[in-house]
Amino acid sequence: MSRQGPVVVLSYPYSGAERVQGALAAGTDLACTSGTGIIPLCTAAAETWLRVEARNGRAMSRLALVTVRNLVTAQVTAILAAASSTRWCELSTAPASAIEPFLQVFPSAQFLCVHRSCVDVIRAGVRANPWGVQGQGVMPYLLSHPGNNVAALAAHWAGSAEQLLAFEDANGEITHRVRYEDVEADATEALAAIRISLELEASPRDDVLFDPPGQDEPETTPAQPELQVPVEMIPEPLRERIARLHARLGYPPPRPRAPSGS
Repeated sequence: MSRQGPVVVLSYPYSGAERVQGALAAGTDLACTSGTGIIPLCTAAAETWLRVEARNGRAMSRLALVTVRNLVTAQVTAILAAASSTRWCELSTAPASAIEPFLQVFPSAQFLCVHRSCVDVIRAGVRANPWGVQGQGVMPYLLSHPGNNVAALAAHWAGSAEQLLAFEDANGEITHRVRYEDVEADATEALAAIRISLELEASPRDDVLFDPPGQDEPETTPAQPELQVPVEMIPEPLRERIARLHARLGYPPPRPRAPSGS
């Protein structure tokens, strides 16, 4: 099977996926983009065609597929021309359920599913929003956990991780799982097999660069110690759900701090 179709880095907010994308693309001909709207455009266009043609199911007609493909291909061609590259790599935090129409348009697409531990995602989310978490799809969870940003971010992570794992289960031949922590520890080793599977050209350097933290996650300094996440603020049923997901991903379960004085 050819691996020369587009590569989609699929994840959720605060996962560090942008840095993983950069490490994957280092020394290759990938044109990296983020949030272009092309994946949501495929979903919206497919839904419109289904209504126009009064079709049941999710499969687009040949006319709809050709029309959407021509529109999107023109946009991707413009991206590749601007980057002087030959292969497109998009970072998307769209729900995995929105990927099906994109796959109909690009059946040769491959997906890098980036995971990160729930506690680290909470830590990154709180640090990026010191005056209160908002946006990024977290609002429904904030309404379910009013005044508790830790629980809201934990619930958002759980829902996102479940969707991403379900997408991997349903599309095993075109998905590649990687953990942010593994890439941070050794990007070359963590991405070596994935680069081969995606038929990416080897980096001209002996090592794959892993950029320092971006604006969404400021680097920890001696004056800014690591933020301790109060896991005890996560309701127990949600903690148990997270523990099950952590087990699937090879992370330890989140543990509340011992009460003071114990």
